[in-house]
Amino acid sequence: MLTKALQRVACAALLVVLLVGVTSSQSTAPLPATWTNNKRMFLDWLITGCANYQTSPSGCSISDHHSEYEGYDGFYNNLAKPDLGAVDTPLLRLLPPAYSDGVYRPAWRPVNPITASVTTMTGPSGQLSNGGKTALLVFFGQQVVEELLDAQRPGCPPEYFNIKIPANHSFRTHAPKLEELPLLRTRYAGNTGYSPGNPRQQLGKGFPAGNDQRLPMANPPAPTNHSEYLQHQSTARVNRFFKLGNPRGNENPFLLTFGIVLFRWHNAIASRLHDLKPSWSDERVFNEARKWVIATHQSVVMYDWFPKWIRQDLPPYAGYRPTVDPQVSHVFQSAAMRFGHTLVTSGVYLRNKASEGCLTVPYDLSFSRTLNDGGPKHSAGVRTCNSFWRSPELFLKDMVHRDLRGNVFGPLEFSRRDLMAINIQRGRDHGLPDYNTARKHFGLQTLSSLDPGEYKRVTQTNVSDEVLRRLQEVYGDPNMTDIWPGGLLETRLYGPGQLFTNIIKDQFERIRDGDRFWFENTNNGQFTDAERQRIRQVNLIDILLTVADITLSDIQPDPLTAVSDLNDLPQCRRQLVANTSCVVFFPNNSRTPLPPPVTHPPGWAGPPPEVLPRNSVRTTCHYLPPLGASNLEPCSPASTFDYFTGSAASFIVTFVAVAAAGVALLTTMILLSRWKQAERARTVTSTIKVNENGIAAKERVSHIESRFVVVEFHTGDRRINVRAPSGSLLRTVDLQHLEVLTVRHLADCRSIIISAQHHYDLYLKFSDNVQGHKLVSVLKKFCEDTNITPEFREESVLTINKGVTTNKQRAQELAAFSRLVLSESFEEKNYFLSNTMFRLMDKDQNGFILLKEFWDVMVLFARGSLEEKARLIFNIYDVSQTGLLRDTDLEAVVESMLGSEGKSRDIQMIVNNILESVNLTRGEAITFQKFFELFSGNEGVLKNINLQAARESNVRKRPERFSIYGLMREDGANSKQQPRQKTGRALDDPAFDRVNEVAAKEEAKTEEPDSSWRGFLKAMARRLYNHQVYVWWVVIYTFVMLLIFAERAYHYSVEREHGGLRRIAGYGVTVTRGAASAMMFTYSSLLVTMCRNLLNAIRSSFLHRFFPIDYMVSLHRYIGNWALVWTIIHIVGHSINFYHIATQTPPDLSCLFRDYFRSTHVLPKFHYWCWQTITGFTGVLLTLQCAVIFVFAYFARRYYFKLFWFTHNTYPIFYLLTILHGSGNLVQPPFFHYFFLGPAILFTLDKLVSTSVNTVKIDVIEAQHLPSNVTLLKIRRPPNFSYQAGQWIRIASLAISEQEYHPFTLSSAPHEEHLTLHVRAVGPWTSRLRKEYPDKATVSLKKGFRYPKIYIDGPFGEGHQTWWDYEIAILVGGGIGVTPFASILKHIAHCSQQPTFQIKTKRVMFLWVTNSQRQFEWLTEILNEVEEQDNRGLIRNHIFITQFKNKFDLRTIFLYLAERHFQRVSGTSLFTGLKAITHFSRPSFPAIFRAVKEQYSFASKIGVFTCGNPSLSADVETACRDVNGDDGDVIFKHYYENF
Repeated sequence: MLTKALQRVACAALLVVLLVGVTSSQSTAPLPATWTNNKRMFLDWLITGCANYQTSPSGCSISDHHSEYEGYDGFYNNLAKPDLGAVDTPLLRLLPPAYSDGVYRPAWRPVNPITASVTTMTGPSGQLSNGGKTALLVFFGQQVVEELLDAQRPGCPPEYFNIKIPANHSFRTHAPKLEELPLLRTRYAGNTGYSPGNPRQQLGKGFPAGNDQRLPMANPPAPTNHSEYLQHQSTARVNRFFKLGNPRGNENPFLLTFGIVLFRWHNAIASRLHDLKPSWSDERVFNEARKWVIATHQSVVMYDWFPKWIRQDLPPYAGYRPTVDPQVSHVFQSAAMRFGHTLVTSGVYLRNKASEGCLTVPYDLSFSRTLNDGGPKHSAGVRTCNSFWRSPELFLKDMVHRDLRGNVFGPLEFSRRDLMAINIQRGRDHGLPDYNTARKHFGLQTLSSLDPGEYKRVTQTNVSDEVLRRLQEVYGDPNMTDIWPGGLLETRLYGPGQLFTNIIKDQFERIRDGDRFWFENTNNGQFTDAERQRIRQVNLIDILLTVADITLSDIQPDPLTAVSDLNDLPQCRRQLVANTSCVVFFPNNSRTPLPPPVTHPPGWAGPPPEVLPRNSVRTTCHYLPPLGASNLEPCSPASTFDYFTGSAASFIVTFVAVAAAGVALLTTMILLSRWKQAERARTVTSTIKVNENGIAAKERVSHIESRFVVVEFHTGDRRINVRAPSGSLLRTVDLQHLEVLTVRHLADCRSIIISAQHHYDLYLKFSDNVQGHKLVSVLKKFCEDTNITPEFREESVLTINKGVTTNKQRAQELAAFSRLVLSESFEEKNYFLSNTMFRLMDKDQNGFILLKEFWDVMVLFARGSLEEKARLIFNIYDVSQTGLLRDTDLEAVVESMLGSEGKSRDIQMIVNNILESVNLTRGEAITFQKFFELFSGNEGVLKNINLQAARESNVRKRPERFSIYGLMREDGANSKQQPRQKTGRALDDPAFDRVNEVAAKEEAKTEEPDSSWRGFLKAMARRLYNHQVYVWWVVIYTFVMLLIFAERAYHYSVEREHGGLRRIAGYGVTVTRGAASAMMFTYSSLLVTMCRNLLNAIRSSFLHRFFPIDYMVSLHRYIGNWALVWTIIHIVGHSINFYHIATQTPPDLSCLFRDYFRSTHVLPKFHYWCWQTITGFTGVLLTLQCAVIFVFAYFARRYYFKLFWFTHNTYPIFYLLTILHGSGNLVQPPFFHYFFLGPAILFTLDKLVSTSVNTVKIDVIEAQHLPSNVTLLKIRRPPNFSYQAGQWIRIASLAISEQEYHPFTLSSAPHEEHLTLHVRAVGPWTSRLRKEYPDKATVSLKKGFRYPKIYIDGPFGEGHQTWWDYEIAILVGGGIGVTPFASILKHIAHCSQQPTFQIKTKRVMFLWVTNSQRQFEWLTEILNEVEEQDNRGLIRNHIFITQFKNKFDLRTIFLYLAERHFQRVSGTSLFTGLKAITHFSRPSFPAIFRAVKEQYSFASKIGVFTCGNPSLSADVETACRDVNGDDGDVIFKHYYENF
């Protein structure tokens, strides 16, 4: 209660206020008692200077001048240094940094923070304040701190500085039973922490409407609701909070209280300003109100709260000092200002107003009780530890709290933490030095030890000796003591100790003096002198009474000080039953007069008067009963949380589903391909004509090779014949001497293996089980009729292929055997064994060859005379074994040679030619003597005849003697001179003969390869040189690609080692980011390889020498394979990264992925990241599309070209998804465009060029159906269509599909009027083309018929068109691959007729490799035209018929002799009618190339151009590599195109 004297003074003052305040302006603030019933009166006085402005405005005024308003972030507060003291700028480091590495690593101390907290900061709760402090004073201090800095916001990216939990601590022994207490390091300036001279610097910084807009306010989980969060897998929604400027303003009820108070204070001032100045705009009203709120808040903090906090007044304000740095210091933020943590109460009472009896209201948070639910209340008040982040619940029920050590709120994975230990750890995080260093900096005496006596003497603390002894036991040395415990234990009876007082006072003085917008600054134009005086008098009680529905009957005049006789609350005094002696501090501007000091009369014999701090008075303070563990609900226990909970199912399902989709797609395509193969097999077998004992099947002759056959069972001869569809006999399984036949088969009989002793296995496959079961039935009947016992064995798919000996394997075994025998027995290495020799070798006709029988024939070949060898050949041709060769025997021999391709007319012509050569006619028999005359002049044939076994060896093969360049005399010259032709070309051209001679010599050589490392390196060097441009670009491309990968890997391993996803996923991010960049590079590069028009333009210029234009398909595949590799690495890496992401805390993820906004109550699971983010969702789509593209590219191109074409042309979607994938900024800002834009622009322009061409419909003038399923299309040449010989175009038929293009080489020459294409029907599209464009002979009968038009895209170039760049060019065509060379040859022949035609090329050798003579009949006209026009003799043509591929068939001799005889007589080929030489075997490319190399040694480079199947290209490539490995300077450069 106030004393009577003070009551009289107060009444007198009130009377004065009442009398004066209504008539004139006031310079002294009206006492609250005079205006609590008219709250507008105080605002009128504050703003205008009159207590009642509207009724008596004389002498009062409202400032109407504009002034600079203070910014929102502190920038440009100091005009000389705009960022001084601004938000998000480094804290002020008053003390030297003590980082362990001098730069950024936290300071090291040997003491565990939890140990220090438990040991030195544990005490009973519920003690009364000896300094007259109230809870309001403490929590207003938190509001002040929140205005000054953001002390709890973690850094981004997150850096964990966890605290080890001692073994016996409750956090280890009870829930959450973890080993570390998680703690994130705070934010820091990104431009600091790189060197000792620049160490890390931390950064500084109604009711309100509900947060319905979900502003990003802090929303940690309330510890009391932890079990609920576990159940629902989400925390409380952020919209339960009030919208306040402080993101953490809803943390606890008191902090929220001051947020609401200031919110209402602003609205009250704004409302009054609007009433007083209705002409002002809303913007000006807001800013003027904000100016007044800032000023009054400054006054309350600095002159009402601050002196009562540290028990000292600040020095008088001397004006703004721009040289003062107002920034918050580290030591203030990390230690001194945390002194208030020690004053926080365990709980807070809720009580009614004085008019309601001031009764307290119990409240229970942990059991979710409310005031009106009727349930029992377990707590006398609000328990601090249970109120965190539940503040709005109290306010919405008109209620208002907090305890800390060991029970402060924490993250969801560690719901309770030790705030004192965190304070210690935070100081180390900020690199604060030791306790002694801090005292020394602030001019305080340092300690030599932590002895309690010395500690008390130096610091003048009132802390007990027991606590100081524990401090000494824990730390031992003041130079190793953290500032927080050292400064905290300096605490004196009435307030903070020396160190913290100095730090706090220094901080607030700098804030005041360094603020250009400080309300007392007379130079900033903010306020008039009168306004500044009024603001200076505002206290916290004025604001509270203005905005709250309370009066002085409900709250004491000074709410920051306890109720006492000097600060009474009469109507509630009876509830304040806890009394204690306290010392109350009176600031200089206190409205309550300082009582006179207590004096004693003279002669006082009692104790001396108590010496109190200045402006302090001892009195009795009255409180409600202390709250503690005995009368409060218990704190909810600590709990933990596994963030991966709820993600396991979606994680497994997603990756299993995606992997299963890929496997299913792959399996489906493989099965469909096999089905297509079977379907084709069924189609072929259905066309095969078989007799009643025959069954059509497919024989497997090797692991990868098979053929269609007809299996015939002959009961009388006890044999099984295997014939080709044409009827020719392929093999016979003789069962004369067998009693048991083994048959292995699958359950459905689709695969059957017939095994007979002394025979290799007959492995048959069927397209359906019907044919398979039919064969089994026929086979059983056959065995029954022949008395053979069949042994049927049913096997599985996994075992049936084991132990099978196929035709190929048997041939290899026999070849190996023959080589072994010859190498040991003969001087010359000859190779032998032929099925056609079986009859001669099997002398006893028992069906098997003995070693002696085999040996006799070998001796004859190796050492026999010419006559003996001729006799052997004669016996082979003597099929009837009569000793005479009749014309029927010769026809049978020739027919067997020509096979199904032979026609009766051709066979008879060949036989007549043979008979004519020995002066015989039809019907006359040939004796051995006449037959021997055939070799007159051709003795070389017999001398060099051999049998050659196919083998796989490193030894260079010795080719057939009579298969290529002409019969050679022993001296190497031709047997006869050929007559000169009218074209000027001589068949006996010396240069041409020289090549033949050298080639023959090369064939006779059997060189051992150089197997040394030197030879290997030499061959490799030659090979690299041959493809130097391609190799160079591949190496450069690979190096750049790996460099791109390494750059990103280094960036995330070193430069961002502590940043972003790298912190939580480790080196997985290093790999995935590197792979991602490599993917961007490879997928973008693929577009360049598809710019056909650009590549064609480069090819036609000198630049083709520097770019691998001829290898673009190979380069496309190479890049594509790398892209697939990087894609797989990226996917696998992200499967690991996504797991790590799903285990992280939501705040960390919000930091790392700032572009992925979500409600703060949401706990993002794996399915959120994978399916609800654009990065994750597009990643899944890209994975699936990538699988589709690559699977169809590898497995569908042959059988399902349309699907391949369609899926490959989805690349625009792929690139679009890639752009969207990176646009999410999940890990880094998107930079795919850096790789993509250049190639995309080139590709787009290239496409536009193609589109401008292929949108014109072109007429097809004529179509011819040629042999071997070849279709000739004659196309009208579009206007301005220019091309070079050897180029190709893409065509789309309107009759099939306007969008499906296929490439074909132009067989027409540039000088021709029309374009021609030769298309072989080998697939669905080409077969359809043959049907849609019938032969001209057929359509001539149809009136008005017109061929469907086509689209043309091109022309495009290939390596073949660069033949003119070489002095010697060798063109090798296989099958339909002759088309580019037909164009080139016609072009050369045409140009050679031009007198002015000059060309670098001196010789063009054209080698055509074809299976039979019938396959090139359609080319006869073209080659004949070339031969006629080639008047310069540039071109040499050679045709190789490879159907006689059995190297043991000696009948080739007969055919060869007939061809050579006819050529000598007529000068043309017997089979083609051309001057080109026809050879009956495969070409020996090494011999050819060595001959050319020796003959044309003047050429440094020889161009070899191949177009055919891959095996032909491989043979030519191998030959080039072998020849380039020889000594010499001539290099063979090989260009090839496969079909």
